[in-house]
Amino acid sequence: MILRIKNFAYSLKYRISLLFIKRFRIKLDTDLNHNNKVIVSLTTKPDRVHKAWMVVESILRQTEKPDAIILYLASDEFENENKLPKRLLKLKKRGLQIVFVSDNLRPHNKYFYAMSSFPNASIITIDDDKIYPTHLVSTLNKCAVRYPNMICAVLTRKIKTINGKFDCYLNWDVIKENREPSHSLLNLGVGGVIYPPGALHKDLFDKEQLKTRSLLTDDIWIKVMAVRNNTKVVSLAGLFVHPFISLTGLGTEQLMFNNIYGGKNDMVFNDLLSHYKVDFDKFHD
Repeated sequence: MILRIKNFAYSLKYRISLLFIKRFRIKLDTDLNHNNKVIVSLTTKPDRVHKAWMVVESILRQTEKPDAIILYLASDEFENENKLPKRLLKLKKRGLQIVFVSDNLRPHNKYFYAMSSFPNASIITIDDDKIYPTHLVSTLNKCAVRYPNMICAVLTRKIKTINGKFDCYLNWDVIKENREPSHSLLNLGVGGVIYPPGALHKDLFDKEQLKTRSLLTDDIWIKVMAVRNNTKVVSLAGLFVHPFISLTGLGTEQLMFNNIYGGKNDMVFNDLLSHYKVDFDKFHD
């Protein structure tokens, strides 16, 4: 009930404050493939798209705005742009870009096409079920400056090992404080992550392996590609002491339950490490 009230309050706040709409827009930039550009990238599904406007709105209201906000939608899930919610389409006038992709990579859609289209830009990924605080982009950008060539993430888990093996994902602690760069940190996309250009191994874009081995486990796939590229992760959890507001009224999300509680993350993680021959000791660094 409290969460529903918060959702209603933010929805009302966003609508009323549109009287000051000039403050909450991003100028369309057609030349985004540069190392000084920052792009916020996300995706959504049909049963969640009706609330996606609130996620985008929270990014449009950042104290430090990105150079672009791009929403990637799978063509086999959405008929055409005219069928999208009007509230979402109205945001195009204020800087939102909507791109339809023919090859549906499921959760990977939120980063894959932005990184492949703009390899020289920094990409911030967010999820479609949170209202993000106004200092998200500025905080991630500051971290990126302080730790060049590193991945900065708001939410991370500590990859635990026991008796020379990886402990199960359920036992990986959620980090609640800032941490220096480490290979032992797993960045979680839901909290907001910034990837500098070239942070991930080129095999990130191997669609055949991605689909075969890790189609529904994007965080695990990205982590393995980061380690293979010798890119460490920084935790910014201590700068976000209040949990992000989750959106209500969304479709049931089965990925989390299957990946975490169903053990899918563990199976995929170990399979990828074996397939790519990743050194176990790397995760102690």
